Amino acid sequence: MGVLEPEDLKKIPIFENLDPEEVEKIIGLSERQTYKKGDFVFLQDEEARKLFVVEEGLVGIIVRLSPDYPKSVEYILNPSIQLTIVTESRFGAFGWSALLPPQRYTASAECFEPCQLLAFEGAKLRELCYREAHLGVKVMEGLARFIAVRIQRTNLQLLGAMRK
Repeated sequence: MGVLEPEDLKKIPIFENLDPEEVEKIIGLSERQTYKKGDFVFLQDEEARKLFVVEEGLVGIIVRLSPDYPKSVEYILNPSIQLTIVTESRFGAFGWSALLPPQRYTASAECFEPCQLLAFEGAKLRELCYREAHLGVKVMEGLARFIAVRIQRTNLQLLGAMRK
């Protein structure tokens, strides 16, 4: 496993249509971050500053169901009021809210294993997309495909839960 190479970025739906020069520009905006098992990368409804790609590990995307949110942080300790909607492993991306207004995370991200992540500063990525419109269109088309797949996976999970 190990460190993602620039060509690996094309395995991620958001970046799959980029040419090698565009991939280099995107990867130049990233930084590596390490997390321990149980660490939260971000919490639901925080300002979305970064898009993440998993190099190693497993990250759970969790939606809070607490009726008294945002007053309570009890959801961290009480799994009955949160739902893991999807997990992301190598080449998985999450935190896409950093690319779209209003830049608020719609879920939390918890490391289910020790993780190494690539973090992309959303503001810098958005700036690149605005400055180089052709690249920006490719990234946004990829983002739309990514969101559509996430919605489909979540809908299937919800249908499965309803049948139980």
